[in-house]
Amino acid sequence: MTVIKIIKEKNNFIKLECSGHTGYAEAGKDIVCSAISTLLGSCLLGLEKVVKIKTEHKQDEKKGFFSLELKKDISKNKMKEAQILLKSTVLSLIEISETYKNFITVQIIGEWNEIY
Repeated sequence: MTVIKIIKEKNNFIKLECSGHTGYAEAGKDIVCSAISTLLGSCLLGLEKVVKIKTEHKQDEKKGFFSLELKKDISKNKMKEAQILLKSTVLSLIEISETYKNFITVQIIGEWNEIY
């Protein structure tokens, strides 16, 4: 099972951490893993290439680990832009977890308000 932890501070998403393999199908045919990987990779690219925010991120494909964290010194405007990408990613991950409950779980850590 893949566990995704989403950390919020001051009503902002600041960290996404994904660990474990979904086990939906064998490597190369696992559509759940593929969807998660695509969403997380797209979020990282959007933050760094579009919003132009440096992030701290780690990835270990063999262990099924991915971590993405915003740095503390982001301006309010950049944080606002980053939240659009992060909220979209979180909503998509939640949708996947509702469809594939036996393969992915999403945990929100920190204050939780509706995100849409």
